[in-house]
Order: sequence, then structure tokens, then C-alpha cells
Amino acid sequence: MLEPTALTVSGERLQAAYEFTGPVADAHARAGALCVEQTIEFPADLVPDDDIQREIIGRIEAFDEVGAETVRVEISYAVETTGYEFPQLLNVLFGNSSLLPGVKLVDVTVPPGLSESLGGPRFGIDGLRTMFNAPDRPLLATALKPMGFSPERFAALAYELALGGIDMIKDDHSLANQPFADFDARVRACSDAVRRANDQTGFNSVYMPSINAPHGLLDERVDIALEAGAGGLLVLPGITGFDFMRDIAARDDVALPIMGHPAMLGGFVSSPTGGIAHSVIFGTLMRLAGADISIFPNFGGRFSFSSEACSEISEACRTPIEGINPIWPAAGGGMTMDRTAEMLDFYGKDIVLLIGGDLHRGEGNLRENAQAFREAIE
Repeated sequence: MLEPTALTVSGERLQAAYEFTGPVADAHARAGALCVEQTIEFPADLVPDDDIQREIIGRIEAFDEVGAETVRVEISYAVETTGYEFPQLLNVLFGNSSLLPGVKLVDVTVPPGLSESLGGPRFGIDGLRTMFNAPDRPLLATALKPMGFSPERFAALAYELALGGIDMIKDDHSLANQPFADFDARVRACSDAVRRANDQTGFNSVYMPSINAPHGLLDERVDIALEAGAGGLLVLPGITGFDFMRDIAARDDVALPIMGHPAMLGGFVSSPTGGIAHSVIFGTLMRLAGADISIFPNFGGRFSFSSEACSEISEACRTPIEGINPIWPAAGGGMTMDRTAEMLDFYGKDIVLLIGGDLHRGEGNLRENAQAFREAIE
């Protein structure tokens, strides 16, 4: 038995909800084990009746049967267990327990002390409405494709798309620093092309390069984007890390809108009985980590997201969190212009309509198709 420990804690609690799949009779014991696993990872019977036992070990707050073999358990943790840092927040929420079968993280509620520490998105919905002079319409986005083009060819595409009035022209997530499209050359060429188009149109279109690099080169890529005059950044937090995104969102010397991409995150949501809920990873966590826009596959596209999952993501992007701006859901994944009305009806006007390859189809050229897209939503 350990000697008793006395601690001073604030009383603020981080709330997490989990679904346990399996025999209901086992769920309470499994939840109790998770409370320990996610905090002290030490035999609880060796801890005396002290502040570690009372405050640090997770606390079961609610226990509800929601299906024949599914139990929803709400567990709270002392906010101090996170160290007020994003990596440790992820560790407390689902670190070791992500290795357990039949356990799914389905909801997260952060207390004000933690949300204030994390900061969240710099712009959010209202900030980007101001930036793009779009008080009551959805925003428009597209991606530069395909991989294999030179910087000059990508810049020519960006120029035409900006002339057509697309708000955000991002790198495809597959673009990094390939020999045929060097990052430095591509970012400078595309930033210049969009700037020239804006001078002609009076729009405020932005180019958003993909910051996807080895760890030691991430800040250098951000600096190149800033020097070139990029208007935003595309970040892949499943690859470069959620806290990298949070860090650049917080940096006053960057101060650009950030679009979070779902690459490598799909495995977290693919199982109905494990992993992390769509709303948590693409909504709450993207938002807490500073994304102003969260990309996810729309229902009915080439991925398997359901309309229910998409609705839950959209809600998590916007539901009130003290001190954290609501953000834009961006439903993509093979979307077409003829689905615009359907998407507006489903998501409302606080949506980024992300359409890529379909802008290259049709009777008009790329600029004309982009213009038609903008005119349709205005």
C-alpha cells in the first residue's frame, strides 16, 4: 500500500462518454478498469483512500444501457490530468483504452479552463465570413489536382479558379514536395496566381498549400507559405499531428485560416464498436486543435459516411463550447455541382462546399464553371 497523497485540484472535470459493446453484466467492471487505465495505470487496490483515489482516477458519472449489448458510460477526469496540453488530452481520453476491443469514445466535453488553454480556431465561422465578405452564403472550396502537374500548371489552374470566384483553392492533400511539383516553387507560383486574379476581380480568394512534411521541416514549410503570401494552410493532423495544427493556429506570426484534412483518420471511425465517433474526431477534436474548417466525406459520395454521421459532425463543429469558436464543416469526397441544393438543405448556409473534379466537367471552361458555381450559391 502506498503512503497517502494530498493534492490541490481545481474541481473542473473533463467529461468523456464511451460505448462498451459486449455482455451488459461486464460493462460496469470494464468501465471501472478504464477509469484506472486512462489515469494511473496502477493497481487501484494499492492506492489508499487519498486524493489520487478520489480525484485522479476517472469517475463514473452515468451508466445507461442503449442497446442489447451496448452500454454508454460517462466518465469524468480531473482537468489537471491533461496538463492543459493537447497531446495529453488525447492520452487521457483514449490512450491505452484505444487498444481494448469493444470500446468507443463517443463524446467529449471540455471545461472552460481547458478550452481557454487550448485556444481553438482563430477565425471560425464568423471570422471567415468577414474575410470572404460572405455574410449569408456558404463558402466555396476546391482542390488542385491531379498529382503529376508542374508548379506552373497548378498555378494556371489556381488563377482560373480564383477568377471564377472560388473562395479557397487548396492543394490536394496528396501534394507535398514531389520532384515534379517542388513545394517552394508550387507555393510561390500558386500564391502569385491567386493574388493576380484577385487584383482583377476584387475577390479575396486564397490559396492554401498542404503542410505535409517530415517533422523537422514543418515550420520551414509554414515559413515558405507565409513568405509567398499564401492565404491559408491545409493541415493533415492524422499525419503531422493534432498539436502541430493547434500550434500554428495559435501563432500570431502565422494568423491564417486552417483547413483540417481527414487523411489517416478514417481508421478511427470505421468500426461500429471501437475507435472514435465521427463527431468527436472530425468535429470536437478538429475544433479544439484549431481548425477553422474540418473536411470530411459527404454522405452519398465515394466514401461510406452516413447522413447521420455527417449531421453529427456538423453539429459538433457548431455546438457551443465556452471560449472556442464554432467552425465550418466541409463536406467533400466526390461531390458534384448538381448536389449543391441538397447539401444546402441538409447542412444550412454554414457549410464549405468542397467540389474538385466536377468543376472540370461540363460545357464551360474551368473559369466559367467556377463562375457558375458561385452564381448558383449567391
